[in-house]
This record gives sequence, structure tokens and C-alpha cells, in this order.
Amino acid sequence: MLEAEDSTGRRLLLPLVSALRRVSCLNDLASRNTVVQLLGNELREPLSVPESHHQGIHLSNLALACLQRTDGLPALLRVLTLIEQDAKPLYEVRRVIDELTPLELFQQDQLGRLFTLLAGVVVPEIADIYREVAGPDAPALRGQTTYPEVFRVLGTLNSTPSGIPLPLLFVERVAMAVRAELAIELRRWADQRAAEMDLTEELEALRAELGHGAVPVGTPPPSSPAYLVLKLEPEGPTGEVFRLRHWHQLDLREEWAPLPGHDVTGTLEAIKSRVAEIISRVEHEWAAYDPEIHIEWVLGRDTVNLDVDQWPWDDDPLLDEPMGCRYPVAVRLAERRYHGAWRKRWAELTDQLRTGNSVRAGSSCRGRTGENGLRELMAALNDRPDLVCLVLSAPPRPDTPGWDELAAGVRAGVPVMVWHREDCASAEFTALAEKLLHDADDQHLLERARRARTAAFRAGPGSRHVGGALTVLYDDPDRPVVPAQPRAPVGNAGGNAVGNAVNSTAASTASGRLAHDLDAHPAEPG
Repeated sequence: MLEAEDSTGRRLLLPLVSALRRVSCLNDLASRNTVVQLLGNELREPLSVPESHHQGIHLSNLALACLQRTDGLPALLRVLTLIEQDAKPLYEVRRVIDELTPLELFQQDQLGRLFTLLAGVVVPEIADIYREVAGPDAPALRGQTTYPEVFRVLGTLNSTPSGIPLPLLFVERVAMAVRAELAIELRRWADQRAAEMDLTEELEALRAELGHGAVPVGTPPPSSPAYLVLKLEPEGPTGEVFRLRHWHQLDLREEWAPLPGHDVTGTLEAIKSRVAEIISRVEHEWAAYDPEIHIEWVLGRDTVNLDVDQWPWDDDPLLDEPMGCRYPVAVRLAERRYHGAWRKRWAELTDQLRTGNSVRAGSSCRGRTGENGLRELMAALNDRPDLVCLVLSAPPRPDTPGWDELAAGVRAGVPVMVWHREDCASAEFTALAEKLLHDADDQHLLERARRARTAAFRAGPGSRHVGGALTVLYDDPDRPVVPAQPRAPVGNAGGNAVGNAVNSTAASTASGRLAHDLDAHPAEPG
């Protein structure tokens, strides 16, 4: 927790509140509430400011609320200027706010990206990191402190002797205390900012001085599973433009909390190229940890039959190797629901795979052809909670039985479904599905799928090898397809607290003390 020194907080607020008391539109309660409402409109979200008939207490609450946001004080000045125009008291308010507001080192979208990465991140030693970065004479922070507030304070202090801004040093120190994939993202953010400031060499020297190695503290052991999740969804009415969202997580020893990447929109060909860039970058950044990378595609029913496992994993046009040959690639369905049955079947599946890396012969079923095929399949799924795999009788296209079979499997909570994207009735596919699900070797079924795709690649496109059109839907309910990652609200780039909240009694006491100071030193008439 970042402890608050009462005298420091009062020294910080007293000049601002003293200046605000001279502004005529802040004299009475109704006018102050109007200013708060206009300020919320300016920030694009309501601002919580406890009101009080005592002007000093109310204005101290307003100042505290603005100080908790990187954009709070500038927004307050814009609102007051709109109301008061060029009134003389605003000159003093502007002077105080200028002193409290650091120079704009970073763009708002850059800060938004950073604070999105840090959303919900708790670093136990954050107070020590702040004091180490800011120095012994730096102002103490309140008990309820956000990352934007830390950045605001650090931005008012001098840079390091090498010219590195203290907020950048703070990011580097936090990167040394968090899990590996978050550290990678934080350092990428710092690299980009340093390059913009022509401080790349200085940042590299700083990292050498800090002494962190290539592998941060708390990294997973080699060959641990790591995940890249790619979500493809239509964008716009034409059906030709798509949005790609992606997340990645290197270390699964704790909770499932993958980090989001930047969204991309474009045609399928443009998305395909971008995917290759993402995979290449992730593999490069994770190379030091030697993980077993899994790629999961989150698709809707309209796109679930795409040959995404055949998309290249590298952007080298001379080595157009499918990602499904290099990594275990699975599909997940964006519309997955009915979590109760899904979890029960998943528990049954994982129990079977744990004992022999295969599914028991009686625990898989195949889609039924004929007039009553769908009804028979639905009845079988209702009667057999131990059915964990479904082999479709046809590709899941709107004009085939596979379309309804996929829907029935999802509704019943079947976690694994297998199909051929062109012909599910061939003897070759039937044999491959049997081998994939029921072979009792030492390989996971997704690894067997990877080997089948590799065999198809080796044989070449003219061979029509069934592995080249194999889709495996493999849905884990413990890893949501759209991870719950807190986002920075509009107008506030990530106001996540890094210290314990100050209770309301303490806050009221602080406001009361400040009001006492203000009453002892009343403002001069404006």
C-alpha cells in the first residue's frame, strides 16, 4: 500500500483549493454541482465527488477526484474557462494546475494501452518501487492510488541523469515484478516510447544496470503450454471485411488472464498476413522460455469451416508452411453456451485423456444421416452424458446436416468435434478420426492432429491427403474464448488502484482538516 502522509496531501491540495475558492461559479452548492456535472460530460463519464455545504470540503473533494485522473485537472480548467471566460481568478487556478500537471510525455492512446495492460495487476512491492524510482524526497501518495496518479506524480519530477523519464523507469521496474508475458508487453511499450524519444541506447543501458536477465523472475518451466488465441469476426455489412482480435498467455500456473493485442480489420488476405506477423512475433518473444505454443481460433458458425490451420505461420513467401504443421491448432466456437453440461462433459474428457491420451471408443459418436438423423443424435446426447466427442457427418455449412449437428453438439456441451472441411463420408477421413480420437499412444489428440496435417503437407496438395482439410474443435470451459480483461473507461486511461482504498471516515477527516486550513487562510476576494 502506498501510504499517505497527511501533511503532503494537504500541501498538494491547499494551493489548488485556495485558488478554486476565488472562482465565483464555485461559491454555492448548486453551482458547484453544476460544474461537477459539466466536468463529467467533458470526461465522458460521471465523476464521483461527495458534495458538502462547506465550500472547502466540497472543493477538496473535487480536487481529489480530478487528481486521481491523468485528464482530470485539464478537464476542470476547460469547464471553468467555459463558464468564467477570462475572469481574473482563473489565472491563479491555471498557474496552480500547470504546476500540478506534467508535460505531456505520452499520447493518451499510448497511456490507454499501458493502463489496459496494467488493469487489475497487483504488485505487492509497488510502494517500494515508487520510492525507489521517485527518490527519497518525492511526495508520498494517498492510500487510494492509481497508476495514472503515479504517472502524474513521476512526470513532475526530473528525469534520470541519462534522460530516461521517471514514468518509463517505473514501467521497467514493474516489468521486473510481474509474470513473464506481461513483462514482455510492458517492455515492448517502453521500447516504443524510448524509440520515439531517441532514448533506445539509454533504455538498454538502464536495463543492463537494473540487472534483469533475459528471463524474468517467475517464468514457467520449459515445455509448459502457452496459448495464442485468435478471434475472427465479420466487420460491417459487406461480408468481405473482418476484425481480428487476439490474446496471448505464456504462463498458466496461475489464473487464465491472457493479454490483449491490438485489433486489426481487413480482408481475409490482409488478416492472414497479419496473423503470420503475430505468430512470428510471439514465437520470437517467447523463445527464451521454450514453451509449447498452442493456437486457438475463435470462430462463429459462419466462419467455423475456414481452413485457418492451413494459414502460414510465417510471413516468408518462400516458406509457406501451414501453422497447423508447426503448432497444435484447434477451433473454438464463439457462440458456445450451456456451461453446466459443457463442464460435465469436459471433466469426463480430461479424465479419459489423463489416463491414456485417448477417448474411450464408447464416448464418441458420429452424426446420423437420414431423415431422423438429427433427432437420433440429439436423443443420444441427452441419454449419454459420457459422450465427449462428436464426428460430424458433413462439413458444417448451412446446406448440409453438419450445420445442425454442430449446433446440437454445442447445445449439449460436447467439448470436442471433428470434421473434414470437404468430405466427411470418405473412408480415409473415418480412419483418421478413429486414429485421432482413440489411438492409445503417448501423444495428445491435438498433437496427433498436428502430425496428420504435417503428413498432408509432406504429401503435397495433389495428394488430397485428408489431414490437409481436418478441423478439430476443442473447447475448454476453464479458458473463456473472450477473456475477461478490464478495459480503461473512455476518458480515463486505466484508473486501476495500486494501493488499498482509503475508507470514507479517513477521507472525511482529511477533507475536514483541509477545510480547517482554508478557513484559517481565507481567500481574497476575486
